[in-house]
Amino acid sequence: MGKLEKKSQVATSFDYDVLEAEQRIVIQQRTGEIKERLRHSAQDIWEIGQKLADVRSRLKHGQFDAWLKAEFGWSRRTAYNFISVYEAFGERANLAQIDIATSALYLLAAPSTPQEVRNEFLQRAKEGETVTHKELRQVIKEEKLQSSPAVEKPEASRVFIAKPEVVTLIPKAVVAAQKPIVQVSTPKLPSASPTVATPCDIQSGWYLLEKQHLLFCGDTASAKFVKRTPYAALAIAITSDDWDHDWLIERAKTAIVFPESELKERMIEQLIEMFSKPGEVVIFPWLPDSDMIAVAQKLERLIWAGDPDRERCRNAITHSGLQFERIS
Repeated sequence: MGKLEKKSQVATSFDYDVLEAEQRIVIQQRTGEIKERLRHSAQDIWEIGQKLADVRSRLKHGQFDAWLKAEFGWSRRTAYNFISVYEAFGERANLAQIDIATSALYLLAAPSTPQEVRNEFLQRAKEGETVTHKELRQVIKEEKLQSSPAVEKPEASRVFIAKPEVVTLIPKAVVAAQKPIVQVSTPKLPSASPTVATPCDIQSGWYLLEKQHLLFCGDTASAKFVKRTPYAALAIAITSDDWDHDWLIERAKTAIVFPESELKERMIEQLIEMFSKPGEVVIFPWLPDSDMIAVAQKLERLIWAGDPDRERCRNAITHSGLQFERIS
């Protein structure tokens, strides 16, 4: 029995009674078809992605997430790995009898993978060559460096991207035993005196803003950021080509994910006012808009923010106008 099949057995039941009769019949049919195809050939992955996309189009976003967890024990990221394969390859027959690792297939199908790289490796696989995740990841990294030699980019190892619309993820229940690791109004400072910094000195690590907000210059999917982040009223994740933040779904009452291309004027302010109250914690795992911290500060929210790009961190701090200091 496969790992994914084992997960589906222990998941809670999805409430089909909330659906209309015709909708319920289709969803239950798709559920059975997906379970029958839970094998890891490229063609099966394509078919699962096709059926997941069909179910997604028939359910609201909150219902889709609940259905994934109830029927398969899957996160949104797992589902979108399948869907990306379906959307990237126009026909199931294109994947017949190719030798490619599952992880490499997901990376090949990722929207962030250049089309020319996808075509090249698919052709190599059809010719009998074994395609590995390691080799493919290295080629994608080199391709991106060549196309933008002046821009420092993180390693292209993640394969998930949110769909191009605002997606609100609300967990079915908040884990009662979960407690904020840091008191939101008075973050615990290290015993040693913090280092006062200027914007031009921003390096990797933690910064305390105005004695109440925390900013992490580094990978916000890492344990360094996750372990220190308290339960929040709202998380707003704006990302262009990368997703490794499933933990947000359980750490925030409402998590909203959308690509940078969909960011509009005053959208951040409107989302904060809609899904949180003054004094509550808001998480920003990316800082594509240099005014994000300033907006949240103006609305009297407590901020846990970060970004792997030091320039973005520097701009966000500068635009906020807040006093800041580096802490351990």
